[in-house]
Amino acid sequence: MIQTPHIPIASIVETQNLARDNTPAEPILSIDHVTKRFDGATAVSSVCIDIMQGEFVTLLGPSGCGKSTLLRMIAGFETPTHGRILMRGEDMSHRPAYDREIGLVFQNLALFPHMNVFDNVAFGLRARGRTDGLKAKVQDMLALVGLDGFDDRRTGQISGGQRQRVALARSLVTQPDVLLLDEPLSALDLKLRRQLQTELKRIQQETGITFVFVTHDQEEALSMSDRIAVMNAGRVEQFGSAVDTYHRPATEFVARFVGETNLLRGQVQAASGGRVTLKLDNVNATVTVPAGDSSLGLGTDVAISIRPEHMTLGTGTDQPIAATVLSHSFSGATITYALDSAAGRLLAQVPFQPGGGHPLPAKASVSVGWADTAVTLIPGKPGHSQSDMEN
Repeated sequence: MIQTPHIPIASIVETQNLARDNTPAEPILSIDHVTKRFDGATAVSSVCIDIMQGEFVTLLGPSGCGKSTLLRMIAGFETPTHGRILMRGEDMSHRPAYDREIGLVFQNLALFPHMNVFDNVAFGLRARGRTDGLKAKVQDMLALVGLDGFDDRRTGQISGGQRQRVALARSLVTQPDVLLLDEPLSALDLKLRRQLQTELKRIQQETGITFVFVTHDQEEALSMSDRIAVMNAGRVEQFGSAVDTYHRPATEFVARFVGETNLLRGQVQAASGGRVTLKLDNVNATVTVPAGDSSLGLGTDVAISIRPEHMTLGTGTDQPIAATVLSHSFSGATITYALDSAAGRLLAQVPFQPGGGHPLPAKASVSVGWADTAVTLIPGKPGHSQSDMEN
């Protein structure tokens, strides 16, 4: 029998990179106006996303937003009610899960307790009949995820973080076009979760495989993703880079859900040269910001978003808005103050330095402001209400 030569992971990655360099950029995965309904209830509503080869894309949203349902449709466990799911331009909407070049890391990992680490990782290769060079492929993958020498251990004899690595290696060893990860880090403690976030990103970059990651954890999404699709009530409210998602939220929902923010309301007072001046409600303050793509007439109601770390805390009348300290939270490097003001409840985050006068006591009088460059304009309607459906 002719043996297929073993190809190291590094060679696979190099080949993938050369292919990407010499071919036009086309989506490896396209979600084309996909809708999913269950007994009349809409779980996913007309979602359109193009994901490129080698991207790390996160589906981010609260429980019930539809992110896991969308992931199950990509995997082939659910069929869209409307729309198409395409891989490399081919419609996969009705193709069974076993006939898709997709890997999946489950939330509960689904490892086989009666098998050792080696056999768990080798399972997918054996199920597909890809046994040529199997031992070398499995050992290469165990090395990639940092589990050299763990071949003979049972899954009950290793830590939670190591089990995560076994599940990842099992999904990657078959060289899928796309790897789906359904909140695989949610059961881990904070320190281990952050360590594995770094490891996941490293492995994704080394293999060049497209990752689609589902989470409700904003920090997780921001730290790992090339792009983030923020979902709410079955819709994608914003799809863009981590920086844009955090610093340039497209809707009020995105601004509130991704990190903490201050949302202030007002009306357009003047517009000129691609910039608008806003008069804020309930306070004697204006702000001038770029209008972006919006065409805003005088008197139009708008909201602005300002992150707590961009607020300036002063004393007396140093800043335009008078406020009173309600409480504070200490996180080591920073202190975040909850403030009461005529503009509503505000958050201001300042660096903590011992002997620097912080924390301020409750009921202390302060003033608060910001630089215009820290303001994001959010025109139009507020974000959609959160669905009470389970995803």
